[in-house]
Amino acid sequence: MSYRISVILPTARTSKESIIEQPYLNMLEMTVNCLIKQTFQDFEFIIVDALHETRDFPFHLIPFPFKHVPVHENHRFWLDKKRWNVAGCLNTGLLHAEGELIVRIDDCSEFETTFLERIWEAYQNDLWLQAMHIRFFKGRPAKYDNEYREKGYEARYALMVTEEERFDVLNRIYGENGIIRDTRYETVKKAGGTMIAPYQWMYGYSTFTLEAILKINGFDELFDGDKSLEDQDCGSRLDLSGYKNKFLLDVSHQVIEHEHEPIPETIISRNVPNIKCNYAVYLLNRMRNRWKANTVKLTEEDIEFIRKESLKPPCSPKPNFYVDDCKGELFDLWVKNQNIFDLREERLSI
Repeated sequence: MSYRISVILPTARTSKESIIEQPYLNMLEMTVNCLIKQTFQDFEFIIVDALHETRDFPFHLIPFPFKHVPVHENHRFWLDKKRWNVAGCLNTGLLHAEGELIVRIDDCSEFETTFLERIWEAYQNDLWLQAMHIRFFKGRPAKYDNEYREKGYEARYALMVTEEERFDVLNRIYGENGIIRDTRYETVKKAGGTMIAPYQWMYGYSTFTLEAILKINGFDELFDGDKSLEDQDCGSRLDLSGYKNKFLLDVSHQVIEHEHEPIPETIISRNVPNIKCNYAVYLLNRMRNRWKANTVKLTEEDIEFIRKESLKPPCSPKPNFYVDDCKGELFDLWVKNQNIFDLREERLSI
C-alpha cells in the first residue's frame, strides 16, 4: 500500500516521565493525538523505537496506519554500544516508508491540525516545507530565565562544555528572558515571514521526497557514534545531487516541543567523549562531491583530513575535546566499522 506522506519519528525515550515537570503527559500520546486530528489523512506513521521490546503504549487504539519497528539490525552498530545512532534510526524508518513525501518529526512534540496539509500544499508547488520548533515548559513558551537555567534541557545537557560556558552561549542565542525557539526563526521573520532556506538549514522537523532520499542513499552513518549535523549533511547532499532551492521556511509553520529529560543512560551513555568532529565529515562530503552516502569506505587521506579538522577550530572548542586526539581505540573502531549498504536493496527485504 502507498501513501502520500510517511511521518517518521525516531525515539529512545520512555513514554512517561519524559516531559520535565509534567509527568502526566505521555510523549507519544500527544503526538498521536495531533496526527488523529490532521485535516490531511493520507499518511502513515512510522515509529523507529530503540525501546521497541519494552515500549508500553496502547498501539492497538491508533486509528490510522502506523508501523512500530525496532532499529534494523544492519543500522544499530553504535546504538548497541550505547552511543548516538540518529542516522541509523532514520535509515531504518526509510526502509519501511511507503509515502511519496517523508516528514521527519521528533518525540515530545505537538503541532496544528493543518500541519500535514500545509506540507502537502507546499509540495504541490515543488517545495519541501520545513517546520521550526518552539520550546514549551510547563505548558507555555519557555524563556531563558533562572528557572530554565535550573531545569531546562539545553541549560543542563546541551553542548559538552562547562556550565558557565553553556550559560554564556545560551544567553547569546536567546538573551535574558528570551523565548527558547528555533534559531532560524528571527532570520525568516526579518525576510518577511517566509524564505527559501540554504541547504544547511535542513534539520529538525524536515521534509523531503522518498525518491530524493533514496537517490542519496539516506542519512550518512559516518555521523553516528556522535550526535550532530547528520541532517544538515543530508540537506547538503540533496543539494549536491540536484535538489536545489527546495527548502521552504515559514514562521507560521511551527512545532511545539515540550522540554524533556534526556534519553535514559541505559540506552545512550551520557557525557561520553566524542570520537571525531561531524563537521569534518560534512566538509569532506562537500569537498569530494559525495552526495551518495554509505557506498564507499574512507581512504587514508579522508581519515587524516577528518582527524586534522577535528583537532582545530571550529571543531575543537578546547584542547583534548576528542578522545585520544582521534588516534585511540574508539577512533579506530569508528574507522573499521563504516556501514556500507544500499537502501533500495534493503527495502526489498522488508
